Amino acid sequence: MPQAASSDARAGAVLPLRTGLARVDRLLRSARQALGPDVTVHRLLILVNVYLNEGLSQTELLRQLDGTSVTALSRNLADLTAWTSSKRPGPGLLELRTDPMNLRRKTVHLTEAGHRLIETLASSAEGTELP
Repeated sequence: MPQAASSDARAGAVLPLRTGLARVDRLLRSARQALGPDVTVHRLLILVNVYLNEGLSQTELLRQLDGTSVTALSRNLADLTAWTSSKRPGPGLLELRTDPMNLRRKTVHLTEAGHRLIETLASSAEGTELP
């Protein structure tokens, strides 16, 4: 009997994780439907972080995305702008702006298309709300 109770406790503890992963899967599928197969969880995290923290510098965004390398962030940012890292037309969801107070600093912003995408994804994911 104690093993059954232990198993039930583990199942109860894992349920929120399973629910969260199901929501991430739903968001990823919706994003891939809208943008194509190149959308990754990492790119979604970048878009959501920019949505929640509009105008962060690339360095500040890197701190938000714990465990991301500078190279990976730079490539993913470029691939979400109007021109990808391979110099092809991109989705145009992000734009990098030069900070007028520090010309070496670039800030990251969603474009109108980026805002629309995030709001569409949030409304299509059951139980997912953005401020």
